Amino acid sequence: MAAPLAPWTYSNADVFELEYDAFFLRRWQFVGHVNEVGEPGSYMTADLGRDNVIVMRGKDDVLRSFLNVCRHRASRLLEGRGSCRGVIRCPYHGWTYTLDGKLHGVPREGNFPDFDRSTHGLHEIQLEVFHGLVFVRVRGNGPGIADEFAHSGRYFDLYDVANYVPCLEESTQIWNVNWKVAWDNYLENYHIPVGHPGLNRLLRVTDEEEELPGGVSYGTFALKDKPSKVEVERQYQEQFHHANARVPDELKDKWVQFGVTGNLGIDMYPEMLDIFQLIPLGPAKTLVRAAYYGHRDPTPEESKLRQLNIQVNDPVNEEDRILCERVQKGLQTTGYRPGPLSSEESSIYLFHDMVRELVPVTALENCPATGQVAAENKRLSVNP
Repeated sequence: MAAPLAPWTYSNADVFELEYDAFFLRRWQFVGHVNEVGEPGSYMTADLGRDNVIVMRGKDDVLRSFLNVCRHRASRLLEGRGSCRGVIRCPYHGWTYTLDGKLHGVPREGNFPDFDRSTHGLHEIQLEVFHGLVFVRVRGNGPGIADEFAHSGRYFDLYDVANYVPCLEESTQIWNVNWKVAWDNYLENYHIPVGHPGLNRLLRVTDEEEELPGGVSYGTFALKDKPSKVEVERQYQEQFHHANARVPDELKDKWVQFGVTGNLGIDMYPEMLDIFQLIPLGPAKTLVRAAYYGHRDPTPEESKLRQLNIQVNDPVNEEDRILCERVQKGLQTTGYRPGPLSSEESSIYLFHDMVRELVPVTALENCPATGQVAAENKRLSVNP
């Protein structure tokens, strides 16, 4: 396998801008579940980085997505989740848009000579729904989200994800790391025995795993039979069978984990599904979003199991934050060069290969001269 990415690529502001376009604007980004926008006028918003998007159900029952910005003076239009009665109204100057994005009304429109409403509607972007999960893509083209999951989509059928609803409150956390550091960490299990003693007590990695061509990977973990000495972990083990009725025999006592390169983790449990999403804020700052979905009719035992799951996994996320921030600091060490990747870290190699393909300048061992990163990237893109 080739060497990992050079350390300079994890802190360079120009590389960050190139990656933001390649990975966060031109690739599919998760927003939420279709059941969160079930009625005409209902909407949800999501940060992709500095960009924010609206997913809105129109009066015609069609789901659409727009950049969340007024065409007049760039005000953010909507926040969070909610419902619009008839129109989307800008809170700055009162411009209004219909639910399908057309410009509807302009206060004192006579003050805008030769004004053409038809050219000032909201900027619509690509949207696809995959087993109830809503994805958007701001620019570019390429395979649909279902194509990227290829034959692994059967798991979403087996868990009945299309009928899920939000089941626990979302949370966010700031990590002082480059988004690639956090994603490198998510992709490998090599660090679990040392970095996550709780997970190591609960789970064992199985040989059910695959890397798909579109940048999606998946693998499964099996719950260990030996009771944990930690009470909350032991309670989770003891309660786990209550959710097994939701899944076929092949998935009983298992967790299934998907990675969608390079910022979305989907973790499937019999009791629910959780989302691990990285939202880039800067070369060394990342917002980590956690969202939770499950069946709308959990038994009391399943509800308890969901709470236990959070108690088990919240410490894991905090452990990962600490580990990743240590790596971010270490990458800045004078003269540091990355060591070899083990076979357990093959997903990192494939991710780094994708980074080098989409942002060719990252293949260089040393950073180009100040101000020359974008120009060098363009040159390498034309002459690989």
